[in-house]
Amino acid sequence: MPSISEILTNEDFGQVVSTLCVDTIEYREPREYYNEYHGERRRRKTSVGWREPKRLAVYSETLKDKNGEPLRLEDKIVDVARIVTNFPKKEVRTSVAFLFGGQMTITGTDQNDGFQEFKRVWERRLKMQSVLKSFARRVLSESKAALVFYPYTSKGLDGKLITELKVKTLSVPRNENTFSEFYPHFDDNDDMDAFIHRYQVNSNGMIRNSCTIWTADKIITAIDEMGGWVIKEVPNLFGKIPVVYADVFQPEWDEVAGIMDAREMRLSRMADTNDYFAEPILKTYGDSDLPSKETTGKDINFPIKVDEVSGKEYHGDADYLTWTGSQPSVDKELEETKNEQFAGTSTPDLSFDNLKGIGNLSGVARKFMLMDATIKASDNMETFGPVVQRCVSVVLAGICNITNIKYRSQLVNNLIDVEFGSILPEDLSETLQTLSLANGGKPINAQRTVTAHSPLTEDLDEEMKLMEEEEDT
Repeated sequence: MPSISEILTNEDFGQVVSTLCVDTIEYREPREYYNEYHGERRRRKTSVGWREPKRLAVYSETLKDKNGEPLRLEDKIVDVARIVTNFPKKEVRTSVAFLFGGQMTITGTDQNDGFQEFKRVWERRLKMQSVLKSFARRVLSESKAALVFYPYTSKGLDGKLITELKVKTLSVPRNENTFSEFYPHFDDNDDMDAFIHRYQVNSNGMIRNSCTIWTADKIITAIDEMGGWVIKEVPNLFGKIPVVYADVFQPEWDEVAGIMDAREMRLSRMADTNDYFAEPILKTYGDSDLPSKETTGKDINFPIKVDEVSGKEYHGDADYLTWTGSQPSVDKELEETKNEQFAGTSTPDLSFDNLKGIGNLSGVARKFMLMDATIKASDNMETFGPVVQRCVSVVLAGICNITNIKYRSQLVNNLIDVEFGSILPEDLSETLQTLSLANGGKPINAQRTVTAHSPLTEDLDEEMKLMEEEEDT
């Protein structure tokens, strides 16, 4: 693989762009994943979106053809049900929550002013927990995404110019007519040495192809004008590529896509059947005097007639045409396919109906119930663990080299780590009881520590003073 310096020395910029625009996974279509995530079912021929409308033959009640048969009229087209479940969104939403939904903790080897500046930028300015959740959601549903960090200068309240870091996400655009593609480029050591974003801009009233290429030392922006590519280069102040890229081989639900198709198809067919058979159909025999829909205390009166030949009395009759066939096999299929969807993707079904009957389980029991989802989150961290570390590295570079250079000496060798705790609820009383038993039944915390964590404590010192006065009396 040629190095990025060799590629950028090519005089044909169009060739440079085509060389860089190579996807890491061949033949994938993130737009198709995006559409399926948002409710479209056309990726596979087995998907419910391919259900064809029913064509019904219609015959005239009065006109006859040359053979004396009822004349066939234009066929009637009847649309069919296409039930689409929200399983892809539910599955991805749960996976993201297990990754980044817990308590975010930022630690550093030195809790100095530079560390506090990093926390301010990470938590308050960039709101990185929300950014990472959104980023993971797009990666897991579209198969790839990228975060681009950049400096932004604006006027503060005092009128002075302030430079802050900002971040934007590159992913599949909502509008299908919007052109936006992005590709990483790796060297022989599998380190990203360039990143390219292709898009379109409005230049002098014309839509032009454009691209931006980030390398460690410069940022190249180019527009394809009528006379060729117009190229602009600026230094990369970060000192490293300010882009964080991640991808997966396929979206989260793709492993059970066939089962999802089968379940949605069965639900759709069942909806069609219910539409046809759910309303009662009255069968009548002979003459009958049907009540109107406004009649109260409805009854049907069949006049009694006498057969002229046999002399026997006869009358009409009526009963309801009902669908007597039960569907235990259909119910079983829907239950099994639903269970396999969740089990096949290691996703817990956390619906209200599932949780309302589990009782007051211990914390250990809850964790064992969700162990499969925890294992999947651990596997996903193989992708998103480096993402978090890379984001920390880029934000540190932005602070040290662009926004607050004075903190460089405090941050260069300060090992900063960001971790996310479990989203599972903790049973504090159970934990304290376990620790107390391990300590021989003795208290494990000082009275001041326990008081400080009480939700009723407003002023700790005042609360401790009141407790001392109560003990004296």
